[in-house]
Amino acid sequence: MDIDAVITDLDGTFWSPTSQIHPRSLETVSLLDAHGIPLVIATGRRGRGTHHGLAPYGLATRPAILMNGAIVRESLDGVSIAARGIDQRAALSVLGEFRQAGLEPVVYIDDAANDMLIGDDSAAGAAYLATTVGYSRVHDLEAAMAASTVTGFGAFGYPHEQLEPICAAINNSANATAVIGVSLIEGGHGLMVQPHGIHKQIGIDIWCAHTGVDISRLAVVGDGHNDIEMLQAAKIAIVPNNAPPEILELADATIPPNEDGGWEHLPRILGLT
Repeated sequence: MDIDAVITDLDGTFWSPTSQIHPRSLETVSLLDAHGIPLVIATGRRGRGTHHGLAPYGLATRPAILMNGAIVRESLDGVSIAARGIDQRAALSVLGEFRQAGLEPVVYIDDAANDMLIGDDSAAGAAYLATTVGYSRVHDLEAAMAASTVTGFGAFGYPHEQLEPICAAINNSANATAVIGVSLIEGGHGLMVQPHGIHKQIGIDIWCAHTGVDISRLAVVGDGHNDIEMLQAAKIAIVPNNAPPEILELADATIPPNEDGGWEHLPRILGLT
């Protein structure tokens, strides 16, 4: 099968909730490299957190689609070739919705060194900050936002019922798109806010146009609802067999979960063996 690049989600697909990558997955990456097939990371995560997780495996220079498509980088540790943010008026309105509910969110920005802003009364707890990298603590959150491209907001580790009114208010205001999901690290639930109309396939389109890779010759590995657009557009869509039923319906091929070394099946699926 003629494939020009492999695009992969991270959480639940390429690494575990603790950012561990199975040895057989790394063997498959080496095989892709030997065949000259780029591995592109496509994640809802920010750049510094992704870099921190991939660097121990020697994967920190891979191309990356970050923040669900809001940021595109030719190299994860480099500058962005594209960044789509929430405009300043809308960003201030989103911040106000969080604060009205008694939470001050973390603010994501396009910055290669420190891409998360933490205010004085941040919803990010001490335990979270003790284990994270690449953030700036600021006293004037509004001023820091005005000087940056704001790519999203987040608050994690809270009950669903506490986040739901904030989510509804943001979506009703049409200033951005808010989604509640399970908070993998902190427990409870998390609220993620991103620019309207953003999804991973938009970032993939930009990366392909920038690099000259044929967008009709991509293999995509994903397991979540934020992977739907890129799975639908793929030449071959590969889905872990523990994904939700509606995601499995999009699969051209399925593999075992990443913790079981499911990536060892990719060479066979891609015709590389």
